Amino acid sequence: MTEQVMIYEVKSAASPNAKGLYSNDSKYFYWNETKFKKLNFGDFVFVVNRTDRWVLLSKLDKIDIPTSEREDKTIFRDLGKDFTVNGKWNKFIRLEILNKLSIPNGWMWQSLGSSETTYLNGPRIGLNSSENRLKNISQLMQLSEDETISQILENCRLNFNGSTIKPTPIKPIQKSKETNQDEMNILTAIKTKPFILLAGISGTGKSRLVRTLAYKTCSKEELKKDPKKPGNFELIPVRPNWHDSSELMGYVSRINGEKYIITSFLKFIAKAWKHTNVPFFLCLDEMNLAPVEQYFAEYLSIIETRQVKDGKLITDYIISKESFENQNLYNQLLTNLELSGNEFSEGISIPSNLVVIGTVNMDETTHSFSRKVLDRAMTFEMNNVDLTAGLDFSTNDWSYPESYISNDEVIGKYTSGAEVYSQTFNQKDEVIGFLQKVNNELDGTPFKIAYRVRDEFLIYCFYASKNPTANWLTNALDEMTSMKILSRIEGDETKTGKVLTNLQRIITSDFKKSNAKIKEMESRLQSNGYTSFWS
Repeated sequence: MTEQVMIYEVKSAASPNAKGLYSNDSKYFYWNETKFKKLNFGDFVFVVNRTDRWVLLSKLDKIDIPTSEREDKTIFRDLGKDFTVNGKWNKFIRLEILNKLSIPNGWMWQSLGSSETTYLNGPRIGLNSSENRLKNISQLMQLSEDETISQILENCRLNFNGSTIKPTPIKPIQKSKETNQDEMNILTAIKTKPFILLAGISGTGKSRLVRTLAYKTCSKEELKKDPKKPGNFELIPVRPNWHDSSELMGYVSRINGEKYIITSFLKFIAKAWKHTNVPFFLCLDEMNLAPVEQYFAEYLSIIETRQVKDGKLITDYIISKESFENQNLYNQLLTNLELSGNEFSEGISIPSNLVVIGTVNMDETTHSFSRKVLDRAMTFEMNNVDLTAGLDFSTNDWSYPESYISNDEVIGKYTSGAEVYSQTFNQKDEVIGFLQKVNNELDGTPFKIAYRVRDEFLIYCFYASKNPTANWLTNALDEMTSMKILSRIEGDETKTGKVLTNLQRIITSDFKKSNAKIKEMESRLQSNGYTSFWS
């Protein structure tokens, strides 16, 4: 590896500047050139911001960006965006962001002190501080299992542990396929809560989207054996006669001896446990052909037990050993699923990398959703149809890309609002203030929101803040209002009329999706005397 590798530590006093130094598309990060003058194009930089709890893997992309001064501020322009920075700086550099990592609670970091920088590879490394550099390398490796990051840091480790092994060249870093804003919103929702409802008229590509996400995240070779179906994807068609959970959870059969009948759902959960660093997508197709509360009862209950413990996201058991009268059947179940008797000795819980997405049609053949289901799910509508789209075979999205959406971009690390509220999240009080205004308008109605919705708003907006775009907070609140507030409103004029009118005091035209949905619901109420979120 010939590239220099540098760590730059953003000090807390400089953190306010860092928030505004992303390009409009969040692909680049800027900083003053002072500490970067010895780098060459293509050299790697780990930017560590402990105040705002993120780390960038980046590479030097541009130097000598000219600036001007206005009073005590520095001004520059690049890629069509004007930047204003506190302080006076001569020139700026541009870093291409290759990966952005979140810093978890409890992460320990060996500070670089007043120097702000250190080198891990290249002619400027200092071997006098090998112990501290090895600590930095180990601490960075804790944040991600990304192959490129691991390869860079493993090569750097050789410089400080006395090894005579030559570093290997870094594999070329290729960009993944572009992720559009709708997909980005869905990925953020999955990180918030891995239970999604995709609603819309038939034929709009709901189940196709789920398979596409599976392709884009299927990074392990052993899961890519089938070109038509990624190994991290399973589609289960829901049948109208499902009135209990046996079709998903399995059951004990006493025909020709006692045995436990295993389902594709259980097999997929077991498979996800064997590849916990890859997101696994379960698509329940036509989810509401049967009553969801009946056939999916166990999951709906257990998904609410998610919690972070010792840095890991865990749940209660969805299948517990003690629920078996004949516990030998449980042991046989583990054997058939090829799960370890030691690791799963008391039960099988939901793996943190399992994403359940149900496709939903609303017509005379389907069941409506209770508030229990809607409260637990993140809801998206897919009713927009572009009849010119999807006709170019070269843009086929059912193929394995050259690079993948990482596990960290899909699977969340937080389950409660308190976990993000205690972090440096400057907009947290704005989120709470918005919800309080909404609740004031919902006061005295059955649609008033409580702690679960509050927590999911905070978590969603926290994740959205890590990839800020123009008006990102308004857009995030707009998405969540549609998903978690409007989706619960249903009834006749007496029940919903004033609610929809009053909400527009808060949900103004700035909230494009939610404001349009309220007007649509009002129109349906006037036409039919009854309204709901569902088209």
